Amino acid sequence: MAKERILIVDDDPSIVGMLRQFLAKQGYEPLVAQSGKEAIAAVRREHPAIVLLDVRLPDANGLDLLTKQLHPELGDHRVIMMSGYGTREDAEKAVLQGAHDFLIKPIPLSRLGVMIRNCLRLNQLAQEVTDLSGGAARPAPLRELVGTSPKMLALVERIKQVAPFDVPVLILGESGTGKELVARAIHTLSPRCKGPYVAVDCGALPDTLVEAEVFGYERGAFSGADQAKPGKIEQAQGGTLLLDEIGNIPPVIQPKLLRVLQSRAVDRLGGRKPVPVDVRIISATNADIERMIAQDRFRRDLYYRLNTVTLMVPPLRDRPCDIPLLAHYTLMAASRVYRKPIRGISSEAMTLLEGYAWPGNVRELENCMKSAVILADQIVRPEHLSDQIRKPGIRAEGLSERREGLNLSQIRRQAADEAERTAIVKVLEETGGNKAEAARRFGVDYKTLFVKIRAYAIPPSKKSS
Repeated sequence: MAKERILIVDDDPSIVGMLRQFLAKQGYEPLVAQSGKEAIAAVRREHPAIVLLDVRLPDANGLDLLTKQLHPELGDHRVIMMSGYGTREDAEKAVLQGAHDFLIKPIPLSRLGVMIRNCLRLNQLAQEVTDLSGGAARPAPLRELVGTSPKMLALVERIKQVAPFDVPVLILGESGTGKELVARAIHTLSPRCKGPYVAVDCGALPDTLVEAEVFGYERGAFSGADQAKPGKIEQAQGGTLLLDEIGNIPPVIQPKLLRVLQSRAVDRLGGRKPVPVDVRIISATNADIERMIAQDRFRRDLYYRLNTVTLMVPPLRDRPCDIPLLAHYTLMAASRVYRKPIRGISSEAMTLLEGYAWPGNVRELENCMKSAVILADQIVRPEHLSDQIRKPGIRAEGLSERREGLNLSQIRRQAADEAERTAIVKVLEETGGNKAEAARRFGVDYKTLFVKIRAYAIPPSKKSS
């Protein structure tokens, strides 16, 4: 597999040397141009995937070069600007002219690495969005599971492992994390991919309708049943059935679902004999099923039948490095849907997005970007985000609330958040509110610390100016 080419445009030998070494270690092929003229020639000759462009060059201004030459050649999200003297206005202008982002020297290499990966993935996704809007072939099964974080990459690998085997799968995760996307990906990658994919939201059905909807009924089974109707299980014959929010299945119906899993046959309401079915059942829930079992609200034997394999979809707050990529991807998709061109997201708005806890997960972020497309002109700025996102401390909300009802992993995460917040407050007090010094002590870059300060609603130090 060919290495992605990344062009460094800078005339500082120390910067060039550092970036070349870093990019090579990351598995890329670094190219170098030391002037605007060399950069244009290299772009046309080598067709790099990404360009790292310094603002100040011997023969050109980087922003002018971006506007007049590189952006027309490369398109959006291919250029990352660099400068030792950048201002907010410069950064916004760069994004407006088609740059992906703007980095201030000294270059934070860890952030640059994430930015490059996001750039590459974003351009791949942009092409896929274009293909979809043009009515192209069926999308790849894992396309909408956007993310390059270790947790998302691990989930994607697990999906690939599980999909070929015809066993029940239980998908766990908070609301809005994309459990239905995972279920659909499993179906599409499975031998059943040519069969139907049927989803039923158990949480959206009244208890009185769940049995008829899932298992079907015969004519005369109840008042109004003028003709027989197959249930969702039969409709998925030869394919896959997703039982979303399985925790909402009424206890009186759970034995009937267990029999389907055991006998591979379904009993319709009012039916006299079971109907054989060949269906793979995937279930999903945001509930703590083990706690429900302890409370006698969910059958243990049904739980064991449903979770031959369990997949956990991580909440967005546990993969913050995916937020920029998801934000850009959902922004592009919304921009195309609403036919309103948006060039990018300002660094201030992105900082707010990265610092927000996203209790509604990816679904909330998607809705946020739809709203931003409607409100923004060419660049999404803080004023185009909701008050909730602009308010500091949403993530800190509830850190000290009672832990009743939380499972062990949630308690551990909450305790870790509390400990981290306490440590940051202490170091900021010791440094007189000097965030740069505090970041140095923690061994993180300035922006990482800034995002955490905002997320935990840490007030300014009394000693800070």
